[in-house]
Amino acid sequence: MRSLLGFLCVLSAFTATGHALTCKLCMGPDASTCVGTSQTCPSDHACGAVRTVTQLGENKVDIYVISCVPVKECNSPGSISVPNGKIRRGISCCYTSNCTPPEPRLPADVKEANGLVCGTCLTESSTFCSAEEVMECTGKEDMCLFQTSVTTGIISTQEALRGCSTKTYCDLGEQSVKSAQMSIELTYSCTPGENQTKIAPTELDNVGNSHNGHSPSTTLICFFLLLLLCSKW
Repeated sequence: MRSLLGFLCVLSAFTATGHALTCKLCMGPDASTCVGTSQTCPSDHACGAVRTVTQLGENKVDIYVISCVPVKECNSPGSISVPNGKIRRGISCCYTSNCTPPEPRLPADVKEANGLVCGTCLTESSTFCSAEEVMECTGKEDMCLFQTSVTTGIISTQEALRGCSTKTYCDLGEQSVKSAQMSIELTYSCTPGENQTKIAPTELDNVGNSHNGHSPSTTLICFFLLLLLCSKW
């Protein structure tokens, strides 16, 4: 089914040095195969390596990107969870032109519930979805994330999801990524997770049964690949 891996398959750090760095721009499975041309970065950016692992059901995508990334995002790993799926992202930086950042460290894939719950939903046709069900949060994911994306150009989509998240994703706020072929507008907003003891029993019965029965699909993986490509090129 076309659903979660299209919305979860998209998504960086540098110091303001008074002059712009140049950084390699590439995507590959790891640093040794990441080869590309250089680009000039804004003055508040560094050369960053971003590794993003998206897991939904039996589907998994592992992406490694080197590019210019905002300094404020350096060394700020994070994760997002939806029922039957998780995105983990690690970011590392270096601060000289065309340097190779160290290997990014992904946050641990913690399975233990932290006592908080968040509403969850997913839509592929709107920038809003109403959370009619809840999911248990795990590890350091103590925020309830609402993420939207609007893509225009060779592909036109509107997507929205809700789930559990670390604060590092919440801090991304609004982002606009553009390429010659398309433009993507992303928003991230959060509220603190709810204590599980405050949720009505009828809501807890729905924990883990999300997005109106949609099963993970390759659509979400492809969507994240597209977002990663557009955000780095």
